[in-house]
Amino acid sequence: MNRINELFGIKYPIIQGGMIWCSGWELASAVSNAGGLGLIGSGSMYPDVLRGEIRKCKAATNKPFGVNIPLLYPDIDQHINIIIEEGVKVVFTSAGSPKKYTSLLQSHGIKVVHVVANKKFATKCVEASVREMLLK
Repeated sequence: MNRINELFGIKYPIIQGGMIWCSGWELASAVSNAGGLGLIGSGSMYPDVLRGEIRKCKAATNKPFGVNIPLLYPDIDQHINIIIEEGVKVVFTSAGSPKKYTSLLQSHGIKVVHVVANKKFATKCVEASVREMLLK
């Protein structure tokens, strides 16, 4: 066990990338069922499609999974509401400032991880109360 395993409740410290065109419920649930953390890549999904993907993933696994959401997405408010309504426990954010949504997601018991490219953006995440970051 290590910090990643404990944080996400997974067997292996493997986190699947939230690849927008190819990481739907099938890939996310397969990764989660294999002991990693599967992520649904929501950046290419309309809100109703995201809701369906989350529900299918929940039906396909009882293991932890999450949603990756680019913060520059035009329907982000709808995506955030769906994530909360559907009880998703892990959200990876990217492509934008996490400041607006981090506290809201955390207030619903959601673990928020923001993907950053460098120290400058990591500092902004700390200022936005993000506790976990993934440097890529």
